[in-house]
Amino acid sequence: MGFLLAFLRFLTAPFRAIARLFGAQPVRTIEKSGAGVVAQKAGDGAAHFEDEREVADGRSFFFKRLPRPTLVERTAADLTIEEAREYASEATRFYTYAFPLFTRADFFYEEVEQDYIDHVLGRNAGSADANFLGIMDRFRRELNANTARLFLVYAPSMLVATVVLALVAAAIFAPEVSGTFALAALGAGRLVVEALVLATMLGGLMLLYHWPYKVTQQQNLLGLDNYITSKFSRINQNFQVAKRRAMNVERNMRMPQANELKEEAGVWTIAYQWFAMRLLLCELTVRNKLYQIRRNTTLYGVAGAGLSIIAALLLAFGAEAAGLGLGLEIGALSAAFIAAAYFGVMRRATNETLSVLQPKEWNRFHLVDLHETVRDHVGEDKLQIVTFRDRNRLE
Repeated sequence: MGFLLAFLRFLTAPFRAIARLFGAQPVRTIEKSGAGVVAQKAGDGAAHFEDEREVADGRSFFFKRLPRPTLVERTAADLTIEEAREYASEATRFYTYAFPLFTRADFFYEEVEQDYIDHVLGRNAGSADANFLGIMDRFRRELNANTARLFLVYAPSMLVATVVLALVAAAIFAPEVSGTFALAALGAGRLVVEALVLATMLGGLMLLYHWPYKVTQQQNLLGLDNYITSKFSRINQNFQVAKRRAMNVERNMRMPQANELKEEAGVWTIAYQWFAMRLLLCELTVRNKLYQIRRNTTLYGVAGAGLSIIAALLLAFGAEAAGLGLGLEIGALSAAFIAAAYFGVMRRATNETLSVLQPKEWNRFHLVDLHETVRDHVGEDKLQIVTFRDRNRLE
């Protein structure tokens, strides 16, 4: 299989060179922006919520290329007590939601999980994460649609075209090829012509797969990866700010401000815990969507191979019914195309596209150490209480 891929890559080298002349970007040149740079750019906005802005970019003719979503959310330095109250109010939805234990039987489990996440993150309530959830849905749909187009439309269509062109070319050129290369005695003239057509069409499929499919998918995921990096970094920054203010809120207050102190301390405490839970819920959303992309790619591959087999059988039966006696020939051509296409050219579609994601650069939930923060916060408060109590006893 490795030799076949190398041979097909050699055949498609001129086509890939021509494609680059027209602006196609080689896969190797797709680079990932560092998390620090992305997070810094994310901090330039002054609006409160995320927004999806279209970036002027190329569009693939065969597959849909999505605009890169840009994060526009208030920076951590601008986090005020009023905003902390808003976040604390959003947290109430998470802590008080009695999710249904008995869900609809026709749901896939990932839909049940996502329905819960959508509710607690306030997707329909205009929360800070509403656009994130919509963006993740859109990317999941379009990435799956691109893959379905490749496996269920283009590949079976190219199979039919391969069979038809091979038979027509064999009927026209086989006698000349046999005479020129002295293959008539072996009866291999048709075989040579059909093999050349098969190799050419597989080269075309390989070109379609590597460009524009793989490049388009990787560029879509690269934009999504930068967006996730920015969002997780921003939530983490807000978590750190809220944590510091919760642990130090009493420093600038006196006893006459006891009620205000109590209220602000509670707000900042709930806020930093909610920022951590938002990270967790957003991570679960990302995992949910990536699982659906990986699963659907496998299903599309199986369905595409099945559809191609059905198309090949119809062509073979049609040829036999017409009295052409080409059923076995069509079957052999189709089997070679299907095996090379689905088990060779496109077999690593999921891994090759998802490889551009860099989760190690994301500020994920397990990195915020929420348990350590709660322990330090409560421990420090208890220590101050005991210190103040013992000091009063000594006095």
